Amino acid sequence: MSTVHVHPVNDLIAHDTDGGDCPCGPRVEPVPSDDGSIGWLVVHHSLDGRELTEPEATR
Repeated sequence: MSTVHVHPVNDLIAHDTDGGDCPCGPRVEPVPSDDGSIGWLVVHHSLDGRELTEPEATR
């Protein structure tokens, strides 16, 4: 299984999606696969605060 990054487009910074430390403090979630392996979902946070104005359903 692999690692998938979800990050904001056109944010104030370029998010590190190569496995280093990203200044946004992304949330990392394990994603179990049917074969028993574990993948990772890395959800990056915007630095421009756009989450504060998005409807709850799009988060």
